[in-house]
Amino acid sequence: MGTEIRKPLSVLRAEFISQLTELINASSLPPFIIEPILKDLYNDIKILSQKQLETDIRTYEEAKQKLMNSQQKCE
Repeated sequence: MGTEIRKPLSVLRAEFISQLTELINASSLPPFIIEPILKDLYNDIKILSQKQLETDIRTYEEAKQKLMNSQQKCE
């Protein structure tokens, strides 16, 4: 029937942190090399997160407007 069990976000987060830590430790790179890499990644993620928020707000507002329009047509 296609029943799919999804991992909770908290579990995905913990696994991600663990895997990232393992990758950093296995890289043998010194912290002064890793730090700017992580800063760049953080900045990229921050931009993507803001874009996602803007998209979500726009989608939500459009859905609200469609609902209001359909309710007005029924009146």
